[in-house]
Amino acid sequence: MSATAKMLVTLDGARIGTVGGGCLEAEIIDRALSAAERGAPAVSEHTLANELAGDYGLTCGGTATIVVEPVHRSPELAACYSACAELLARDGRGVLVTALDWSSGIKKALVTTDAVYGPATAAMLATASVVDVGREEPMLRDGMLIEPLRGAPRLIVFGGGHVGGSIGRAAAFAGWRVTIVDDRSEYADATRHPDAERTVASDYAQISPVLGIDEECYVVVATRGNQHDALLVDQLARMRIRYLGMLGSRRKVALTWRLLERWGVPRERLDTVHAPVGVAIGADTPEEIAISVVAEMITVRREGSRRRGAGTQATECAVDATDDEYVTKTTRADT
Repeated sequence: MSATAKMLVTLDGARIGTVGGGCLEAEIIDRALSAAERGAPAVSEHTLANELAGDYGLTCGGTATIVVEPVHRSPELAACYSACAELLARDGRGVLVTALDWSSGIKKALVTTDAVYGPATAAMLATASVVDVGREEPMLRDGMLIEPLRGAPRLIVFGGGHVGGSIGRAAAFAGWRVTIVDDRSEYADATRHPDAERTVASDYAQISPVLGIDEECYVVVATRGNQHDALLVDQLARMRIRYLGMLGSRRKVALTWRLLERWGVPRERLDTVHAPVGVAIGADTPEEIAISVVAEMITVRREGSRRRGAGTQATECAVDATDDEYVTKTTRADT
């Protein structure tokens, strides 16, 4: 069960997406419909042994904490959800906090650095203020569901050839927003890279500011020549980037690092580069290399998270009375 999986279910039982399938999902639907009638959140735990999980159509056993949240026709909630959508669209950062006690009214708010959208208590605001916005996994604690919000991660691939294109496709499939950059316009073409969010034709000697590289970016250097790789790493290694990888053999890396040190790149900065890039799985083809690279990126992205099979699961369900639908969001709770 994914930490951020979501399922949309209508009040007549139709659903879009999944939170694991099988008997657990069927029970979640029943609980959500009950919560919709009561108009208040509900919390319950479900435990299923591994040997029974397969029999019921689930991918694994374990304990799931289910949070079912009805969503009423409310201007405050409409403003909160609208703000969430806008925040994600512009790749912003925020914390969505839902108090599970609605006895005195709905308590749900998006908290950003400069605003609060929706009804919030002092405890909700205090909790949001100490949440690491770089975190992606939700938490369930102190009677609140805490969901850090951020847009999908960005990957910039320098090199639009076979390997670079394969890395872009694999990363897009895994949830990254991909930009392909090449100094040849025919290799930085949207028709050649249909899975990329955008393609940019740019000289490697000076990285274009239009790429908007920041400390949250993932960057892979996979150009057609060592000289291009060196020019790019010379610039990129001096930046604060979430992940920087360079394609090539160990010999190529050693030679390139020697050159870059002569160019004045500090060794400690070069030590942060993933090179040779990717997990060591014996990859040979462009597609296999792409899988190894994206696997390494996922490892960096999930660093510090609680892995599958460790800890409880939490699920939030929300009912939209306007559209007669409700949403079930499965999260890995840090309790």
